[in-house]
Amino acid sequence: MVFKDRIDAGEKLAVLLEKKLPLSRDRAIVVSLLRGGIVVGDVIAKKLSLTHLPLVVTKIPAPYQPELAIGALCFDQTYWESSIVNSLNLTLPEKNDQRLIAKNKFTDYCRRFNIQEKDFLNIKNKTVVLVDDGIATGSTARAARLFLKSMQTKKIILASPVAPSDFKNDGFDEVIILHKDPYLSAISQFYQSFPQLEDEEVEIILSTPSPPLKR
Repeated sequence: MVFKDRIDAGEKLAVLLEKKLPLSRDRAIVVSLLRGGIVVGDVIAKKLSLTHLPLVVTKIPAPYQPELAIGALCFDQTYWESSIVNSLNLTLPEKNDQRLIAKNKFTDYCRRFNIQEKDFLNIKNKTVVLVDDGIATGSTARAARLFLKSMQTKKIILASPVAPSDFKNDGFDEVIILHKDPYLSAISQFYQSFPQLEDEEVEIILSTPSPPLKR
């Protein structure tokens, strides 16, 4: 399956989610991962008339291999890819150094887009639809799950257009994937158009009001 763009992917996911979520959606909310996930999440939230909150999660890079993620963090929650960390024989100081790199990037993103932990205080006992534009290793989604669980959510549904066929549903209450592929090497290969989102595009989406979160 190949999507035209993130909007197309969001529309297709919204159709499936509409069938999965209860008719009364007072207790549901869309949380999307910056950057690319925010486009998909915005489409879903509008289609289903749900509140939309963007969430920052940053990957923790491996030493000397910045493209390799050894984990991810979201506010005070950290997820480690234990198999990768162990294979690299990383010491605790090395892990802390790499986590600091990710934390600095995380803080910069939150400041840039005015995202604060207190924005998520009202998601307690809510069903959260966690959205991204694609799942590769799953590190960012799992770090987001740790954070969302710490906010005492009722249920977390991971929704993504594409993921590896061996992606494990560990910790999520439900996982909705439109296309699972055994040969996934890059998320972009499943999109006809997959540009990097600029700050201005993100800010336009964030400035568009979504339905208020019901208590």
